[in-house]
Amino acid sequence: MLVALLATMALTPSAMPTWTLAGSPAEETMEARAWDQAAQKPPVDPKHQKDIDRDIELGKEYTKEIAKDPQFKQSTNKEFIDRVNRIGGQMAAIANVTHAKALWGDSRMSTFEYHFTVLADKDVNAFSLPGGFIYVNEGLLNFIESDDELAGVLAHEIAHSAFRHVATLQRESSKLQIAQIPLILAAIFTSSKNAIPILEGSQLFQQAIGSGWSVKAEQAADYGGFQYMIKSQYNPAAMLTMMERLALDEKTSPAGLYDLGILRTHPPGKERAASLTKYLDQAGIAVHRSEVTTSYRTSVSPTKDGGFDLQFGKRSLIVLRGPNASGRATEAARRFNDFFDQVPQLYEVRSSNDGSVSGMGRTLIQVFPDDGDIKLSPAAKADALVKSTKNCLYMLAYRVWDAR
Repeated sequence: MLVALLATMALTPSAMPTWTLAGSPAEETMEARAWDQAAQKPPVDPKHQKDIDRDIELGKEYTKEIAKDPQFKQSTNKEFIDRVNRIGGQMAAIANVTHAKALWGDSRMSTFEYHFTVLADKDVNAFSLPGGFIYVNEGLLNFIESDDELAGVLAHEIAHSAFRHVATLQRESSKLQIAQIPLILAAIFTSSKNAIPILEGSQLFQQAIGSGWSVKAEQAADYGGFQYMIKSQYNPAAMLTMMERLALDEKTSPAGLYDLGILRTHPPGKERAASLTKYLDQAGIAVHRSEVTTSYRTSVSPTKDGGFDLQFGKRSLIVLRGPNASGRATEAARRFNDFFDQVPQLYEVRSSNDGSVSGMGRTLIQVFPDDGDIKLSPAAKADALVKSTKNCLYMLAYRVWDAR
């Protein structure tokens, strides 16, 4: 429905040169300054304030209903709770001082005191209620691969509240009564097999799932969230990688896995991905997937025999051994990340008889006798590395939007 995500487990933000690292003094100062600015803002006009207050009261009513429902059990995972509140607080501070352009919804600047709740639910999902009440499932926190991706999720949800999408929905649909919204939310965001049959046959439920306003709301929340992200220390490209990975899971997961989750109500579409790509291009932000995910990152892991395994995602490329193997592996990982981030063609990686492997005309690594399979010559090892790299490139091209 309109109030969920746009739509794995690294607990640190990406180290990007153009974004401040989370937890740094600069970030803390920015957040404090944003909250100070929000507190100093002049009061809104009475009519607008009445609408804001109404959203808050509705949100409080809905949260009470959710609290009563045993299916919405709150998480006790302190690490998850602290992480969501930390990043959510940062994004909320930015939203409350940023008059983002609303493609759909209330175009006025509406500020809320945002509240974040983690639910002990394995579904990959998140949703927001009127007035700034946002819920995140443990399943989603197990799925995301960086703080950047979580920030993108929360920015999207905050945009739903800031643009007053539920109020807009109610205003534009004469059939949708405010009292019925919690029933729709419960049907969509829980795994209950009881509520669904009652509502699915109704015209109201079909309207809530498939009507034009839900599409408009998702597009508006994507753009609103992007506007918040570019003012944060987090990499906005994570909004795209999250959508790409969800789309892949939609295609490859067993039938029914996401029937009541995020992919049912907010299917990641090529149009939305194209819009996000356009926003990134217009802002001059390159899509470096290795900086916001682990699935699309080359990393180094020590092996039991003292070597260093160069891996793309979870796939091994080659094990390096011998003098300075650690330093060689670290440098190779950097070069491979630069290479993979450009989503090159298969033919753009090749080997040489001297054991070197190049990508897009630049040397990626020099293979030595102690590396890889010691029974092979350096040239044969380089050929094997090229084959492994091409397999990863094929997988990457299948997963990302800009290669489709």
